[in-house]
Formats: sequence, C-alpha cells, structure tokens
Amino acid sequence: MRGRWNFGLRAQLALALLGVLTLAATLAIFAAQPLVHASGRIARKRLGLTLARAIAGEVALTRDDHAVQALLAESVGVGGLRAAALVDKQDRVVARAGVLVLTSSERPVPVDDVRIIGDVMGVSVLLPSRGVFIAETSLAPSTAERAIPRLILLYAGSSALLALGVMYLLLTRWIIRPMESLTLAAERVAAGRRDVVAEARGAAEVARAADAFNRMTAQLAAQERTLLAREEELSGRVRELERTTRELSRAQDQVARSERLAVVGRLAAGIAHEVGNPLAAIVGLADVVRDGGLEPEEHRDFVDRIAREAQRIHRTVRELLDYARASPTDGGARSDGDVREAVDQVLRLLKPQRSLKDITLLTAVDDALPPVPLSTDRLVQVILNLCLNAADAVRGAGGREIVVRATRDEQRVVITVEDDGPGIPEALRRQVFEPFFTTKPAGEGTGLGLATSAAIVEQAGGNLTAQGRADHTRGARIVLELPLGGGRPSLTEVA
Repeated sequence: MRGRWNFGLRAQLALALLGVLTLAATLAIFAAQPLVHASGRIARKRLGLTLARAIAGEVALTRDDHAVQALLAESVGVGGLRAAALVDKQDRVVARAGVLVLTSSERPVPVDDVRIIGDVMGVSVLLPSRGVFIAETSLAPSTAERAIPRLILLYAGSSALLALGVMYLLLTRWIIRPMESLTLAAERVAAGRRDVVAEARGAAEVARAADAFNRMTAQLAAQERTLLAREEELSGRVRELERTTRELSRAQDQVARSERLAVVGRLAAGIAHEVGNPLAAIVGLADVVRDGGLEPEEHRDFVDRIAREAQRIHRTVRELLDYARASPTDGGARSDGDVREAVDQVLRLLKPQRSLKDITLLTAVDDALPPVPLSTDRLVQVILNLCLNAADAVRGAGGREIVVRATRDEQRVVITVEDDGPGIPEALRRQVFEPFFTTKPAGEGTGLGLATSAAIVEQAGGNLTAQGRADHTRGARIVLELPLGGGRPSLTEVA
C-alpha cells in the first residue's frame, strides 16, 4: 500500500536537488559576505588615503582661505569623504567642512597620522606652508556591497530553477516514461499474463532492467508450463495415494476387528477362569451339602466356602463392570480434579493399613499443580490402585519403600509411583494393563485393577505406562500423565 505522502521519482529528485542548491547558496552567502566586506574595506581605505592626499595637495597650492573652504565643501561627500579641515601652525581651524570625529578635540593635531576607529578613518597630512590638513573617510559598506548576498541568492535561485526544469525534462524522457512502461508490464505479468514484453529504452540502467524483466517473464512462462505438467503428475499421484489410503483404511479396520476379537477372546478366557473356577467349586460344594450327612461344623464350613466363592464371583463381576464403565469423570459431566488433594486422600486411606506398617511411603508433590480433567475421586481410585499394587510387589520381594511423585512437565501433570520391589520385566510392561492379566498367585487378584485405571486415564486424555526406575535400580515405576500441570516438588516422608 502506498503512503499518503509518497512522492514520485521526479518530485523526490527535484526536492533533493533544490535542497542541495539551497544549501550551496546559503554556504556561498556565508562564505562570500566576509570576503566581500574585507576586500571592500581595504579598497575604501586605499581610496580614502588617496583622496585625502590629493585634496591636501590642492589645499597646499591654494593660498586663499575662502577658496580652501570652497574646495573642502565640494570634496566632502565624494569617495566616502565625510569631513575635512585645515589647521594652521597655531592649531587654529582655517577651513572646515563636515563634522570631525577622531581629531576634533586633539591639540596639537597629529601630523602625518592615519588612525581607524570602527568604520571611520582619520588622515592628517603636514603642509609646511599652511599647517596640517585633516580628512576623515567612511569605511562602512556601500549599498552595492550590501546587495551582493541578495545577488548571489538570486543567481543561485535562477540556476536552481533552470536546473530543475532541465532535470525534469531529462528524467521524464530517460527514466520516468521507461519506468512507467516497465511498471505497466510488471502489473500485467502480476495479473497472470506471460506474453508481455517490456520495451528496452531510456537510460542504460532502465534498459538493462527491461531486458532482465523480459528474461524473467520468459523463465516464468517456462516454469509455469513445467508446474502445470508437475501438477498433473501430482494429481495422478494424489489419486493413487487416495486409493492406497482407502485400501490401508480397510486393512486397518480388519486389523482393528481382529484385535477386538483377540481382546474379546482374552476377556472371555479371563472371565471363564475367574468365574468358572468359583462356579465349579460352588456346584461341587452345593452337591455335597444337598447330599447331606454332614456334621454341623462341616455343613457350616461348606456354606462359608460357597459364600466366599460367590463373593469372589461378585467381586470379579463388579470390577469387570467398573472396567467397562470407566470414564474420566463421574456422572458423565466434566469435573476437574486436584492432584494434591487426591494424593492426600490416598495417604489417609493407606496410613491405617497394617499391611503397610513396614513400608515407608514418600511423596513429592509440586506446590502449585493446576487442575486436571479427571475428578478427584477417580484420581484417588487410580493412585490408590497403583499404590496397593506397589505394596503387594514390595512385600513379596522384601522391599521397604514406595514413592509417589507429582510434577509438571510442559503442558502435562506427571504422577509416578515407584517401588523397590522386583520390578516388571520389559516383555510384560504392556500386558500388565490388559484385563485379567496378573502376576499374583491364583485367588489373590483378578487382573482388572490396572486395566480399569488405564481405561480411566486414557478416556481423560492421559496415558498410563509401566517403566523401570529412573535411577536404574531394582523396582518398578508406573507413570500417569494427564493434561496440564505445574509447580515445584518437596520430598516428605509419610509413613
């Protein structure tokens, strides 16, 4: 977009030349004025001396005092002579014209003396037969000398106007019109035309620019033809890629279906194992009770065993339903959770547990963590499950410590649960989050706790992974990542 006061090339050059000429004229005036003044003063001084001595010679030849008075009256005002007088040997004024300034009151009058005060020069000449002739001349600049700066300014202004006119005509012929033609050709090319040819005329630089423009236009036309061919080729490749993408999508759908069938198969196998075994035990125990012939103690023991196996089935079904209904918030409405509050609740739940009395539980939670898109209750459920799994691993391997950390990493909140137990083999780190996968002895776990936690975290936009400890020592490290985060941790021993 052009500026409001964006002048053309001619106007800019004219203004620049006018500024240069004005500056040159100003410098010339300031430089010439002292020289003119000094040279004029020297000339006036010489003229005054010559005039005074000439008049003194005429006075010396004139014997009549009245004639001397007439001569002085005629001479004053000529050649800068402002006053003159004749003083006899007794210092009496014989004749005088004008007003003397320098020697009016001096007695005796100086003889053969020249003095200058300001713009007045006094000259005294000894006339042996008549006395002393006194003349005073003015050294002030004349009207012509004072007009010299104005003449210089007038000459500079006239020269500037003439130069501007000549420059305007030359610029128009050699630069402006060829540039306008070249600009018009460029605008046509910008509008999409490629058959435009700029006329190479005007100044050498403008002609070279026109030649370069024509070469550029030819190259653009060639490139446009090449681009059209490549575009057609690219369109074919895009169509081929779209066809390949559709085929890949179908293949992915098939893989997804196969994976879902595999998951369903593993889930069915787990259900069959976790529910089938207790059901078989219940059926066998029920048959024994139905047959009768049991002692009261045996009857009560069989009934208790049937109840325990039924409770085991109930617990498995409940955890399976929790896994199926896992969501980031309760009730379907989004509810942000407080990580520190969730960790504190987990600590309050774990602290009274007798099974944890020999285990040291440490926390390192940032001071100012932002909310996360998972309710505090769900956070408590996930973190508590991770801590209980870590406690089981620590007890089974003789470990002594569990550390819960919560920090901020860029735009995430990272919660880690570390223990010094036996750790998780790298080959099993992905399987621990699958339904019904467990490393605990039969009857001690269903394998749905970590799977449910992973489902809750994933639906909240987070991630749950199993890793080795950061310090490469023995133990496991479960990492929970959720959107948002921040703060600075401080390590505190809890139990």
